Amino acid sequence: MQAACEKADSRATQLSKQVSNFESQLAEAQENIQEETRQKLAALSRQRQAEDEVANLKEQLEEDEERDKQLENKITSLTLQVRCIVSVTVGLNRSHTRRLHLSTPH
Repeated sequence: MQAACEKADSRATQLSKQVSNFESQLAEAQENIQEETRQKLAALSRQRQAEDEVANLKEQLEEDEERDKQLENKITSLTLQVRCIVSVTVGLNRSHTRRLHLSTPH
């Protein structure tokens, strides 16, 4: 009977050690899962920030392209105005030169 009790105590001690070992492994696994979860959340946050930055850059690019179009239109308009002014000025100069030739005695 005493041998059976000692065997049972030995088995209980062995099982207690296994339970303790399993509890330690479980705690370590839970810590690993929590760390992995933190890393995933941080990665998701960085991804969202990068996506926001991409969206902002696309919007800025669209605004820059629109501003470029407006500037090109303004340049075209001003170029046409300058050509018109030059044309009128050249025409006036020719007219004035003709009048001078006609009004000066030969």
